[in-house]
Formats: sequence, C-alpha cells, structure tokens
Amino acid sequence: MARLAVFILLCFCAMFAAAAFGVLHNQISFTIGASYFYDVKFAQFDIDPVLQNRIGAGVVGAMASWWMGLLMGLPAFALGLFTQAGRRRYFHAGLNAIWVATSITGIGAFVGLSFGYIADINTLVGYLPMIDAFSDPIGFVRAAIMHEASYFGGIIGALAALYVMWRERPKQGNDNATTK
Repeated sequence: MARLAVFILLCFCAMFAAAAFGVLHNQISFTIGASYFYDVKFAQFDIDPVLQNRIGAGVVGAMASWWMGLLMGLPAFALGLFTQAGRRRYFHAGLNAIWVATSITGIGAFVGLSFGYIADINTLVGYLPMIDAFSDPIGFVRAAIMHEASYFGGIIGALAALYVMWRERPKQGNDNATTK
C-alpha cells in the first residue's frame, strides 16, 4: 500500500515538474517569438485578453505540459513499483528519474532554440501555410521549433527516466537493499 502511495506521489511530482518546466520554457519562447502566443496559443488555450502577456504564456506552459510529466513518468514509475527494494529507495529513484527527464527535455529545448537561430530561418518561414497570418513569422518559427524540440527531448527524457529507474534497482546479492 505504501508503494502505491509513492507511485501516486511521484506522478504528482512529475506533473508539477512538467508544469513548472512549461512555465519557464514559455517565458523564454515568449521572449523569442511572442507571435507564437498571440497568433495561436492564446486562442488555442482560451486565455483571457487581460492575461495575454507573460502571465498568459506561463499559464499556457503549465496547461500544455503538466500531462507530459505524467506521460513521461508513468512507465518509469511503474517499472520502479516492481524493481525498487523499498519505498524510500523507490521515491529517491523516482525523483532522480524526474530530474533526468526534465534536464534532457531542457536540453532538447535548447537544441531547438539554437537551431532556430543558426538555420536559414527565411527558408523555414517560407513553409508556413499562411505567412501573412503571423505578426512575426521569424519569431513564430523560432518559438515553434523550440517547442517541437522540447517534445522530442521529452521522448528521449522518458526513455532516460526508464533507464534511471532500472539502474537504481538493487543488485542481486546486495546487502544494502531494504524492503522498507
């Protein structure tokens, strides 16, 4: 029963970490391409016009990413439910998995942001279906690339979280494994 409680707690920790990541991520992407929010995201998430600023970008970030924490964490936490020796070890391994997954997702965002600045952005802007619909096409594309790269980083982060949980399991013959 205690291990199930740890599983649920880890799921909430992962959702919180993902929401916090989304808020921070969107503060950066709002700086780079506010039109990504003004032209698409504020309407998509039905953000009140009074909040269509950095606060709204943070709200969009939390709403758009909390579920990714759950999606990324569930496989690792389920694995840990069966491989970790005790609830304390399980909780610690789960927090490590969240940290690793969030860090790799952040690296993905940074790679996307870097690509948005070094790529031939004018060519990429040409691929937008209705270029006149965006107030700042270059900023829009840079922010969109950063967001997409974050999701790709999240996939890699989820796999890394699985590895962390597997690596943290007690080895056979280890006298330090506890069942608390």
